[in-house]
Amino acid sequence: MKHILKTTALLALLSACALARDDQAWLNASVDYTICGGLYLHFGQEVEFDNSKFMDDESVLLAGYSFCPYFALALGHRIVRERGGDAGHLLTEHRPTLELRLAAPEFWTLRFDLRSRFEFRDKKHTQPYIRYRERLRLRTSWNITEFRFSPYASEELFFSDKAGTSDSDLLDSTRSQIGISFRPVPQNDSLSCSLYFMVLHEIDDGASDWAPLNIFGFDVAYSF
Repeated sequence: MKHILKTTALLALLSACALARDDQAWLNASVDYTICGGLYLHFGQEVEFDNSKFMDDESVLLAGYSFCPYFALALGHRIVRERGGDAGHLLTEHRPTLELRLAAPEFWTLRFDLRSRFEFRDKKHTQPYIRYRERLRLRTSWNITEFRFSPYASEELFFSDKAGTSDSDLLDSTRSQIGISFRPVPQNDSLSCSLYFMVLHEIDDGASDWAPLNIFGFDVAYSF
């Protein structure tokens, strides 16, 4: 119980520091439910804060099938609410989503996995387009202490096929992330958490520079 209280206090402190900075904080919760065999459901909710103020949120529901430990396919839908305009009102966007996940066998305590995501975007005042996201992640099988602290790193590229965009300008965003995953309750293998720091580079329409944004994040996931 003392270990759990210490871990909870540490997470609260880190979250408070992130929200107090001039950067963004992202909080994510997800649930994975195995129906039978390789068939599963995934539900996720992400909330983004900027200067301690709520900005955007994203809900996702995916139905997938894991053909083997190294390949899975999922189809689902995302509902994204983004704050836009001077009035600060929320704009809702629906994104049909297709995901493919590939994983390589473990090599010397290292594990690579690749997630390819296709999103159909139909934002207000713009023509519909396809966005492709490719994330390469490196994890380890290291387990430090009974909480199984383990570091990881990932790089994600975003390609948006907007109307009038040339092939050389499809790449419009990158996310570089480092973090550490752990089990907040050592006896519970179903519950996992992670803390991460991410640098987001995004280029706005008509801009000539890539503007970096620092993001502190906390994820919690439960599977059953």
